[in-house]
Amino acid sequence: MVTRAIVLAHRLVLEGGSTLSTSMIAMVRRSLVALHQAGVLDVAVVDGEHAEELLERLEVHELTGMRVRCYSNRSWQQSSGSAVLIAKDFLESDSSPCLVLRGDRALGREALAELCGTDLGTNVASICVSTPPTADLSDEYKVKLRSGRSGKGVMALGLDLGDFDAIYTGHALVTPALLPELEKVSNPHLEDAFDSLACAGRVRMQMGRTAWLWGMGSPATLDAEVSAILESKQHPEYTLLNPGPVNTTARVKSAMVHHDVCHRDPSFSELMVSLTGKLRRVFRASAEHTMCVVTGSGTAAMEAGISSTVPRDAKILIIDNGAFGERMHEIARLHEMNIVHLRYAWGDQVNPADVERAIEENPDIAVVAMTAHETSVGLLNPVRAVGEICQQYDALFLVDAVSALGAEDIDVVRDHIDVCWASANKCLHAISGAGFLSVSPRTWQKIENVKPRSYYLDLKRYRRYVEEFAQTPFTPAVSTYFALDVALSEYLADGHDARTGMYRERNQLLRRGLADLGMAPFTRTGNESHSVVTCCVPSGITFQEFYNALKVRGYIVYGCKDVLAEKFLQVANMGDLSIAKINEFLATAGEVIAELRATSNARRESPGLANRASA
Repeated sequence: MVTRAIVLAHRLVLEGGSTLSTSMIAMVRRSLVALHQAGVLDVAVVDGEHAEELLERLEVHELTGMRVRCYSNRSWQQSSGSAVLIAKDFLESDSSPCLVLRGDRALGREALAELCGTDLGTNVASICVSTPPTADLSDEYKVKLRSGRSGKGVMALGLDLGDFDAIYTGHALVTPALLPELEKVSNPHLEDAFDSLACAGRVRMQMGRTAWLWGMGSPATLDAEVSAILESKQHPEYTLLNPGPVNTTARVKSAMVHHDVCHRDPSFSELMVSLTGKLRRVFRASAEHTMCVVTGSGTAAMEAGISSTVPRDAKILIIDNGAFGERMHEIARLHEMNIVHLRYAWGDQVNPADVERAIEENPDIAVVAMTAHETSVGLLNPVRAVGEICQQYDALFLVDAVSALGAEDIDVVRDHIDVCWASANKCLHAISGAGFLSVSPRTWQKIENVKPRSYYLDLKRYRRYVEEFAQTPFTPAVSTYFALDVALSEYLADGHDARTGMYRERNQLLRRGLADLGMAPFTRTGNESHSVVTCCVPSGITFQEFYNALKVRGYIVYGCKDVLAEKFLQVANMGDLSIAKINEFLATAGEVIAELRATSNARRESPGLANRASA
């Protein structure tokens, strides 16, 4: 039988890591009572900051024969794996299995007894799982089993699993062999360690019989409450069909309303731990990647990435086939960098062979930058192919994924992307005002001696704050970060495959509908975006006429930039946008085009009427 347990109280139980909550202490106490009844008498509790006070208030003396020690986790804002490492000496003191339990979640007596009686064999861990409840699952780790629900082997764990069989309850039985997996990274999640071990076939599962006491309230109730608030606002409601900002869900909107939070308080650090962990999943980054969050638009993240990585004695290759390639070039020029400019006409595709040729001709190129989705024309660029070239020539690869992340297939590890930036208000369906960057481990080595060009946008400064304090170096847009955290939960609850599939379905519907209206696409390369359609302005009318008439009916479309202005427009399917809403828009657009053409024809046939109207 198992005789040892680690109870994770740290930030999961003690509010903000700094205040002992009576109700939460009662939860830890309940876990201790259950363990005592199961014969587990040697327990380590990992606290936030008040180990001595917690130990006193747990009244352990009433649990005959139980030995309890409390560990203070001063870095409580770090992830669950770090909390386990705080009790490393306890786990290593015996080679026998040890329970690891979440102190804020009840584990039924039968489930605890079954977990204690598990024969691990050659496995490192057995995790307690439950079949999916009706509660909200957006912040829960999903579990894929090797042989379906009746099997014992775990195939994968993740917030973002699209196909899963159960939910991880937060309780597990582990051996000390777990520790090397946790020690691989600076701030490990316990669940990520389990996922890595599951891939090696070293995690089994135990089906827990436990009530689900957590989860969000009814979405229908939330929708009604948010709708009531919005009805009191003077600003009219529009369906946004522009490439950001986008329509958001009631849950994301409601996240903007919260108790006032200081950005230097542990409460904000707790939020940062949550959202940076989710960003790592969305970018498909490794545990060694750093997530830096910047208050500002995607352009702020763009400038942070470019200005922080290019040595003064080396060159940057800018790949440019649209407005945002031009923007990267403009930023590099502003910082007086030595630039190799690989420029294409708007709408032309990037040829990876041109990239390789440019690097061979300029061996002092240290950094290559390109957009994943050149939003201004609606084209996807060959990120994976260029990433392989950068890997071959040992150049840092910077990618603007502002309008790609969340809708397109982006994998920073597979694609060899060293610095990848995006923003909240595009295909992740969050609120404007937050940009973020995924930075590879090798990037920090290469830019160690690069002198900062910007005070506010210095990536090394952001790295230090996020790793040491789970904070940002400057005052952030706190409410925007709360909304981003919820939007990331919604994304991960759907999963990568479901979201990219949704974007493809809606984009195809939109493309067909616009083509049927005579609005032909700007390009037909086969590499078009799945979130934006760039198409011609309907013949016989102007863009401004079309825009104004649609706005009156509640829809916002987008005018093209520079060389495409007036002749082309963009319609985006980004954000919380249903198929029904897209169909409604297409029907309305058809009516608007017919009405505007009829008015234009009437004016041509009656010049006098047109003159009187203009007068």
